[in-house]
This record gives sequence, structure tokens and C-alpha cells, in this order.
Amino acid sequence: MPEESLIEIIGLAKKSKWIQIKKFIKFIIEKTLKKEAGYQLTALDVSINGKNKSKYSALIKNKENIKEIDKIRDFSHLSLYQATQISNNLFDITQNNGTIIILAKYLGPTVDNHQIFDFSVQLDSIDDPFFTIGSGRKINGSEILEIINKNTKLVIKTKKDILKKKSKQVKDPEIKNLEAFVFDKLTNKKAIWAGSETKAFQHWKAKINNKYRIETGKITYYKGKPTKQFSLYLEKLSNKRPIKNTKPIIKTKKDILKKKSKQIKDPEIKNLEAFVFEKLTNKKAIWNGSEIKAFQPWKAKIKNKYHIEMGKITHYKGKPTKQFSLYLENLINKRPIKKKKLIKKLDKNASNSKKQSKEILEKKIFETLTGKNAIWNESETKNFKTWKNRLYKKYGKDTGRNPYYKGNLTQNYKKYLKNLIKSN
Repeated sequence: MPEESLIEIIGLAKKSKWIQIKKFIKFIIEKTLKKEAGYQLTALDVSINGKNKSKYSALIKNKENIKEIDKIRDFSHLSLYQATQISNNLFDITQNNGTIIILAKYLGPTVDNHQIFDFSVQLDSIDDPFFTIGSGRKINGSEILEIINKNTKLVIKTKKDILKKKSKQVKDPEIKNLEAFVFDKLTNKKAIWAGSETKAFQHWKAKINNKYRIETGKITYYKGKPTKQFSLYLEKLSNKRPIKNTKPIIKTKKDILKKKSKQIKDPEIKNLEAFVFEKLTNKKAIWNGSEIKAFQPWKAKIKNKYHIEMGKITHYKGKPTKQFSLYLENLINKRPIKKKKLIKKLDKNASNSKKQSKEILEKKIFETLTGKNAIWNESETKNFKTWKNRLYKKYGKDTGRNPYYKGNLTQNYKKYLKNLIKSN
């Protein structure tokens, strides 16, 4: 074989083999470099000695210039081109998702690249084309054809085969639409009617997607299809509730009235906040279909308190979050229901002074320092809320501690508040 021949290479390799590929390219450049021409080097989105550049260009005219390739550590696209009267030598290298793709065409020596590329195709002007894999095995063209023919047998499909395939698709709807299959299995209702999704199926999908995201913190879809984890989640749902043949039930007027009375007896299922309010205060939260005035500020106060203590939202899509629901339930457990006893009213000023002696209230301190009301119409004023938030941040910055513990002011924060009054 002559020393030089026209060679073309298509190679694939992992990014981790970039150092080996650089050596391979440098060797070929050294063997094919023409002083009268030289290689034009162009790199895009490149990292040169640790510095990032959008574009880098250089001319390789001698062996010393070849070291320019050593500086390149990372890139998105790299090209090396040399043109002479006899030949055009080209190396076009791209990198995508950790894979290096090389297209090389040059007039030069044959190089043993079996161990460099994970997969490559090599052609030259004299020998038959051959393929290599990372293990170093060389596969010729006839072997490749044998592998292709072995794995791709010609199958002539009859009309019977086509009909059989169609019937199989009808029998296995879960392959095409897993959500629809699970919905049908759990509810015994149709997910698709006249080629469109039913309203019940759409609501169920939204509910399941939301529940999955909250429980796992992962996405449900990728490129319009359910993820592998979400598919397993749906399959588990269908396994938990096996199909049962349900007989059609004709509801009488008595059944409808019974259902309505049950809903009235269990208000906590529909409105947990109203249920907790009634348990704690022995007052009605809803009157004539509307919220009472006392219930509205109580809700605002509880939400604000939860947000300050936990730093989380209370509602999602108009419904209390799982954590906020547990928080509300704990309020009931902390304060057991007791029948109200008639208590003689003590002197208002005496009771207030006793309460203030036990605990320094933020409200009292705010009013003392600013001369403004902290509460108006049973709700915290904007000035009071802004003052509290500013004070929390300042306290946290000064001490590195939290002002609250389990909903109560900490002892250190109480001292901090006392010092505010003393300093003023």
C-alpha cells in the first residue's frame, strides 16, 4: 500500500476520550502539514486554558503551532482545514451531550484508530471500507451486511396479520393511553367518548397529576408522554383497586335527602378551616350561606401565622395544602373542646396588665414605639406587618436565630424586644 492515500473517517467517542482524540488529530496534522498552506483552526464556544470564548481562530503553519490544539479543553464545534493544489484536508468535530462526532477527510497515512473511537467507519481509495468498535475489533463490510441481514428479515404481511394487529391494539388500550386505561378500570366510566376526552376524565387527570407532583416532586410528562416513574405510579393505582362489577343503582328521593343530610353532618370534609374555627370558638363559621365577620379575620390571622412560622403557602388551587391541613388539625389537638362556663368579667385593665406581664407582645411594642394601632377591625394593619417583617430580618441578621419556636416568641427574642423599648 502506498504511504499516502485518500482517507475518510466518521467517528463517535465519549467526551472523556478527548485527550486521545487530540493526539490522533495532532499526529495526522503533523504528517499532512504543508508549509505553503497550513491548517486554519476555528473553534466555537471554546474553553482555552480555562477561559471561555465564543470564537477562537489560529493558523497552524509549523510543528510548534500544533500545540494550539493542546490549549482547547472544551468546545461545541471545531474545524481544521488545509487547501493545496493537490488536496483539501478537513477535520470537522462537534460535541453534543457528552458525545464527540468527527468527520475527517485527508490525503495521508493510514492510522490505527481502533482504540480511540467507540465506533468508527473508515474508507480509503484502495481498500474496502471497514468498521471498528471500542474494544479494538475490526469489522469488514461483508460482516456488517451479515449483521444487518440477520436482524432485518423481510416479512410479507397478509390481510389477516393486519387485522390481527388492529384487534390487538383495541384489546390493549393501556399501551397507547395509560391514563385512560387506569381511569376506566378505577371508575368503570369511559375516558374517551366520540373521540374526545370526557369532562370527568379531564378532572381526574388534573387531580392525579397534581397529587403525583406534590407527593414525589417530579414531573408527570416528558415530550407529551407520561414519564416512566409516573407510568409505574398509575399502574400501582390500578392494582390497589381491582375491577368489580357494579350494578346500576336507582336513586330514590329518600337516598338524595339522606346524602344531603350526611354532607351537612360532615362539614370538615368540605371546609376544614370552618370546622376548626367552630371547634375552637364554639361559634358558627357560616351563617345563611355566608362567612361571618369573626370567621374572616380568624382565617387571615391563622394563614399569616402559618406563613411566618413555616414559610410555606397555605392554599393550592383554592384548597388547603396537605401541610396546612395537618397544621389546622393540630390546632384542635392542642386545644380540646370544653363546654363554656359563665365567667364573671374581671376589670379589663387588670387582665391586660397581667397578660402583658407574662409575655411582651409585639403589638404592644409596636404601638409604644410608633404610636400607631397594630390591629384594626380585628386584622393586623399593613404598617404592623411591615414592621414585624423588617424586625424579623434584622433580628435574624444580628443574631442568626429565629424569633419564633412552635408559634411562640423565643426568650432571646423577648429580650431583644425589651431592649428596643429601653433604647427608645
